[in-house]
Amino acid sequence: MKRFLSLRSRDVVIVVAVSMFMAQLDGAVLAIALPEISRALGVPPVSLSLSITIYLTMLVAMLPISGWAADRFGPRRVFLIATVGFAASSALCAVAESYWPFILARALQGAAAALLTPVGRLILLRETPKDELVDALAITAMPMLVAPTLGPSIGGFIVDYARWEYIFLLNLPIAAVLFVVAWLRIPAIPPDPARKFDLVGTTLLSAALMCLLTGFDRLTGGLLRPLPWTLLAIGAVLAWATLQHIRRHPDPIVSLEAMRIPGFRTAAIGAGAVVRLPARSMLLALPLLFQLGFGFSPFVAGLLLIALNGGDLVTKPATQPAYQRFGYRETVIWASMAGLVALAAIALAQPGHWLVPLLVVALTVAGIARSLVFTGMTSLSFATLTKAHLSSGNVVANIAMQLFNAIAVSATAVIVSLSAQAGGRADPAVIDYRIAMLTIVAIGLVSTIRLWGQLPRDLQEIHPDEAS
Repeated sequence: MKRFLSLRSRDVVIVVAVSMFMAQLDGAVLAIALPEISRALGVPPVSLSLSITIYLTMLVAMLPISGWAADRFGPRRVFLIATVGFAASSALCAVAESYWPFILARALQGAAAALLTPVGRLILLRETPKDELVDALAITAMPMLVAPTLGPSIGGFIVDYARWEYIFLLNLPIAAVLFVVAWLRIPAIPPDPARKFDLVGTTLLSAALMCLLTGFDRLTGGLLRPLPWTLLAIGAVLAWATLQHIRRHPDPIVSLEAMRIPGFRTAAIGAGAVVRLPARSMLLALPLLFQLGFGFSPFVAGLLLIALNGGDLVTKPATQPAYQRFGYRETVIWASMAGLVALAAIALAQPGHWLVPLLVVALTVAGIARSLVFTGMTSLSFATLTKAHLSSGNVVANIAMQLFNAIAVSATAVIVSLSAQAGGRADPAVIDYRIAMLTIVAIGLVSTIRLWGQLPRDLQEIHPDEAS
């Protein structure tokens, strides 16, 4: 780092990298601890899917606010407040003794994370000289790859040899160091008091997302319960009102102009988004299958997941050479197919001597495929955008990504629960996790087939000025 970055840039990079590592690590260690947390809180494991989706929902709802808050109050001040908020909500998660206080604490944690990482990235972009920006961004990207790789094994170790509460208490010393370093080393950037805030749009958007995602997730209790459908209906009305407001408002909280571009629309909410659902659903499916289905301890389950995230991590440098060697469309499609086959193999795996080697190979293939597909869809999103749409498109792409993350987790939980209920089982069995994974794989297969005709052979064929 000394060779590439000046002292001022180095301080900013360290602060942003640590904040991203903390946020990413928290989510990675939580997934492996869900069975233990469910026993402590006295609820079925699939009910804790809401602890993941509510975090992602708040993350999505608060993302548009982050830019306004940074401008209005100053990035450094907002970053410090978000750091304290993330630590405080982590402590609330650790001390929660029942289900709903835990869910509320996770919601607050998601809101804090929505201010923490985007504002940190904004500080980085403002304070880093252009000739050092590439190196700075490369360094800060590493924690987002390393944390998911190490997180499951760290979480498994904590659950096996300590208590699940320490998963959240682990954030406190990290946040304390982050706050002190940011206070001392991040320069104060003057706020812009004149920046207006679209209060109506923000309220409508947040309420719509909360109702839609919470209602969908609550279908885990059964299709005949009125509450989920009531929430979905309210969410649909609010979503319609949000769209009407965005179209009329001169400066809405989120601009949808980028959605008019076909390539961006495909990658953000079309087949390119749906094709990523199987990989995203594994955040919930794999830890539960490994522990409740195959009987692995949390630590062993976490170690196995290193293969998935490690495959993703080591493939990143080879992504561009793969596109150049085999072509963009062919690489994305065949990588998606390989990932789906690997996930199907995991779903159908049977206990025995060859189970662990099979899982390691399949998880590695799934990780490699995830890296190629996700990078391909992200590249398509931004390759199709004009300069005028780049800023708004970035916001929409980030919201869509987190939204589909939440949908994938909720869909997995709903399918598991409905399968168990159809079989007359009070608690899901291994067959229910298999059915859920295979259903999600089937959805991914249909999306991959549809995607074939919508992808360019090469990203170089795209001319953003003509894409709209």
